[in-house]
Amino acid sequence: MARDIVRSTGRAVAGPALGRFLAPAVLGPALRGWVISGLVIEAEQRRLFPWLAVAFGAGILVFFTATDGMPALWAPLAATAACAATLPFLGGRPVALAIALGLAAALLGFSASALRVSRVAAPVLNRTMIAPLEGLIESLEEREEGARVVVRVASLGTMAAAERPVRVRVSFKKAPPLRPGDFIAATARLLPPPEAARPGGYDFARDAYFRGIGAVGSLLGKIAVKPPPEPVPWSLRLAAAVDDARNALTRRITDANGGQAGAVAAALVTGKRGLIAPATNDTLRAAGIYHVVSIDRVGRHSPDASLLVSPRRRSTPECRPVAFPAIVHGWVGLQASPGLGISTKPILS
Repeated sequence: MARDIVRSTGRAVAGPALGRFLAPAVLGPALRGWVISGLVIEAEQRRLFPWLAVAFGAGILVFFTATDGMPALWAPLAATAACAATLPFLGGRPVALAIALGLAAALLGFSASALRVSRVAAPVLNRTMIAPLEGLIESLEEREEGARVVVRVASLGTMAAAERPVRVRVSFKKAPPLRPGDFIAATARLLPPPEAARPGGYDFARDAYFRGIGAVGSLLGKIAVKPPPEPVPWSLRLAAAVDDARNALTRRITDANGGQAGAVAAALVTGKRGLIAPATNDTLRAAGIYHVVSIDRVGRHSPDASLLVSPRRRSTPECRPVAFPAIVHGWVGLQASPGLGISTKPILS
């Protein structure tokens, strides 16, 4: 325990300092020695900084497991500011400095969770209903018969704005040619987003909540396209234009290749899976490769492209011209994904 802890700044702190902080009343002797030994090794190998990410994640975990309701955001932010204010005075006390940094990172994780939940909070339908629906098509996915759309709701029956869902996901079999950005009016049958079918299974209701989707269902009868009652924000127009371009690319790839091979090829490029037949989906699941088409392609190849220009690797002359554009493509995809509904799970997993 008397080994020196070499910090990344070049300063040193004696092991007994950690021993005095981790008093026997807090930890048992064996656990205390194990923690100190682990911290010594991490510090000697200059791996203490990545533990800030662990502390940040711990703050997120605390928010989702130990809070009920919506805690005030100002409290953890004020505590983070208080921890940050002490940092300039802890330069000669590395243990206290590490603790203050870890606590600040945890509080930031807690604050980030509270902010995210408050931003996506929206009403969720709690019963099945049939009512007139008006809204703007944000995204559209063509299917073998009809399509499935996400509609930003402008009105839903007689529901007040504070009670109706912000978005609904509905499908239809027959309708006039629709495109993202169209303002539609129709009768919708809606129900709450389905929860996981089994413990630990895919929970669509959770994902729908964070996407602002408060109901799912189908459109009944005639679907009318009409002018929007008020100007559409530029962010929605941009998102609709991007989705329209993805649909056009999907259709072009499908038509060029033909059949289910074209549908799978389009899904690999654009992430639009609506044209893949159920039998093909079952075959992909049975083969254990359904994940290849179940997540969008944006950002998947940017890590591979980054290796082409890595200073530690040799890159061929043929690859160099396309490597940097590929990296930019992945970065743009990551930046655009929250607002445009583009999944980037491959690059994050």
